[in-house]
Amino acid sequence: MKLFAPVRTAIAAAALAFGAALPASAAFYVDDTTGGPTFNRALAGFSDLSSVGTDVAYDVYAFSVAVDGLYSIRSFAEGLLAGEPWDQFLFLYAGSFDPTAPLLNGVIGNDDYDSTIGRSGFDVDLTTGTAYYLVTTGFGNDDSGRFLNVVRGPGDILPVVPEPGTYAMLAMGLFAVSLAVRRRALGQPD
Repeated sequence: MKLFAPVRTAIAAAALAFGAALPASAAFYVDDTTGGPTFNRALAGFSDLSSVGTDVAYDVYAFSVAVDGLYSIRSFAEGLLAGEPWDQFLFLYAGSFDPTAPLLNGVIGNDDYDSTIGRSGFDVDLTTGTAYYLVTTGFGNDDSGRFLNVVRGPGDILPVVPEPGTYAMLAMGLFAVSLAVRRRALGQPD
């Protein structure tokens, strides 16, 4: 997601207001879970599925890190400063994230960081060469909205790039679709 310079400036100012100074090795982004895909979220410790968040909207941010070390990850719900935030939940997965199997690959989860509704986060050791998936979701099924996420640590935060095999499968799929369209255009059966 690309953000225009005024939006980036406003986000950085908001992050600073929350006490999250952004070093050069930080990534921050704003998104919205409203109307997004849904899943039955895990409990914070990945011991079981939630009985309250059985159909919660979520957003996924895939990244890796350039340097091993301790990283700080924080999420701020819209309305937090006004005292009326939506109740969010934050999860980190390593290797992959599958919303149909939310207990697999879970690293850490948090609801109400520092006992503050609308603020989630954790400090966690991350390693290079691992794809991480930051999942922002709600506590209950009706909890969704805009949020600001900040990931910072000793190394650069890098976007996860799909494997070459993913591109090959996409190309094969597009080729098959184009053949089917061409056959139909020529009046040939599939």
